[in-house]
Amino acid sequence: MSETTNIDHRTRVAAERRERMRARLIESALLVFAEKGVGASVIQEVIAAAGVSQGTFYNYFRTNEELLTAVTQELNDELLRLIETEVGAYADPARRIACGVRLFLHAARTYPLLARFICAAGLHVAGPSSLIYVYLPAHIEQGLAEGHFRDVTVKVALDVIAGTVLTTIQRFTAEGQECAQPEQAVAAILRSLGVSRSKAQALVHGELVSIAVPAGSLLERGHARLQQQMLGSSR
Repeated sequence: MSETTNIDHRTRVAAERRERMRARLIESALLVFAEKGVGASVIQEVIAAAGVSQGTFYNYFRTNEELLTAVTQELNDELLRLIETEVGAYADPARRIACGVRLFLHAARTYPLLARFICAAGLHVAGPSSLIYVYLPAHIEQGLAEGHFRDVTVKVALDVIAGTVLTTIQRFTAEGQECAQPEQAVAAILRSLGVSRSKAQALVHGELVSIAVPAGSLLERGHARLQQQMLGSSR
């Protein structure tokens, strides 16, 4: 093996090791934010949860805000890929929004850690930098242009969707499986955008394909660690 090949191999291994460590820190931050919230510094808790030194941590992140941004961005990217795979081919923007929001809410019910993180982070994950405000404007604009939506602006529509999604997820965490179904919230969103009652009901009760979350995703890794923690605390 040539010296150049050895160098390339070492560089690749180092990059992979660095990526694994960054993923471990983000995964740990997700768990800590979900438990502690985002109002106070959680860096020491994340260091403890990840089992790393303080020096190692600061090689990757400097502040709470950087950590929160990293967690939010990775969750946004994962959910966007999963949702877009399902709804991207739909011609009707009302159907895209209905299906996309339903999938998002069902993911929050399936993954309590996601719901807890969203509740803890509040407008940090449902505000202007969130998946809702980044992904939905183009679909709302198309719906307004084509007459699917009416009597609402894009900004108001986004605020209505974000507020309804956030309060619905908060209800998930407070009431568990006994709370209202996501479809009721999505139907209310559609009606607020000017969609007729009959169409809103048809859209929210249509078949919904379950999204397949990859085993290596942040959602699955965080969920597995939470389950391990709960199992350990019950012993």
